[in-house]
Amino acid sequence: MLDRIVDKCKEYGMEVNAKKTKIMHIERDTKALTITVGNAVLEEVSKYPYLGHMIAADVATLKEVQIRTEKDKAKVLGEQRAAANEIGLNAKKRILACYIFSVFSYGCEEWTYSKAVQKKIQTFEIWR
Repeated sequence: MLDRIVDKCKEYGMEVNAKKTKIMHIERDTKALTITVGNAVLEEVSKYPYLGHMIAADVATLKEVQIRTEKDKAKVLGEQRAAANEIGLNAKKRILACYIFSVFSYGCEEWTYSKAVQKKIQTFEIWR
């Protein structure tokens, strides 16, 4: 499959940068993979940052949710101080729903839900 991506890129005058391209193997069998682009072997990682969030092979969802809630609560508190009396309560709620909560839930499709994760998310949603 990667060969097809490399070929398509070449059609449009682009190339895959093997130094920046990483692979992550998510499976119970932990044998190392060897995937190459041209003559370069791609580095295998167990986690990587993606759009401000950590994607991990061990699916540590609770830890990721905790990190997101801490970051986003800090943003909420900062926004409240910055716009203390300048805008109305309804406008503040709409901004939070659009700005904070949508970013918080980005990538949630890959989370593994447990009761602890669900409780943490519900606690964060109280801020709405």
